[in-house]
Amino acid sequence: MFGCIGRMGCGLLLIILGAAGWHYRDVWMPKAKELITAEMPWDHDEWRPLTAAGARRTELRMEQLKEPTGPAYVNVSGAEFAAWTLRRSLDGIFSVDSVPEALVADGTLYLRMRVKLSDLGGRDQLGAIAGLFGDAEPLTIAGRIEGVHPGLARYRPTEVAVKDLKIPSAALIRLLTRWSPGIRPDSVGGSALAIPLPPHVADVRVTGRRVTLYKAAP
Repeated sequence: MFGCIGRMGCGLLLIILGAAGWHYRDVWMPKAKELITAEMPWDHDEWRPLTAAGARRTELRMEQLKEPTGPAYVNVSGAEFAAWTLRRSLDGIFSVDSVPEALVADGTLYLRMRVKLSDLGGRDQLGAIAGLFGDAEPLTIAGRIEGVHPGLARYRPTEVAVKDLKIPSAALIRLLTRWSPGIRPDSVGGSALAIPLPPHVADVRVTGRRVTLYKAAP
């Protein structure tokens, strides 16, 4: 008898909670959406494609820093630097069916492209939101370029989204590992992309809407 009453009480409580949740949905739903929705410059007009030609321009600019009488620093666009950084991975990314793009704004390098969910570790890595996605979806990454020491920099993501929804860090780490295989220096960290630089490049920073590479001391 008491078990029945207890079950009836639990059922009534669930009904009350459900009714309260529905009644106050205008309060909690926007806050819940804010927690899982990423803020990215989706409609910015300066997104540029990553190309082999852009990667080559970055390489040529860095070669200028090798010359004794060369400049103290050189500038490249976000797309050119990103193309050079991901040059070994571009063929795999292109195979999805879209051209990756990059944008530099407010000291942040943004990347966007379509990826297969399998590249993120599959649906298991995406948790409860996995059912919202197809087999391939647009991925957008916001991150900071940071010099670690001469000859090494890192790209440290600060926010990542599939479509416009934030994804778990485990899925991001899986993708970064795919882009940068091999031994990862401890100074880079597990949630950043290692960027090996030529020995004549001392540092790299985002300045304005450009990526600036600095000459190493002789």
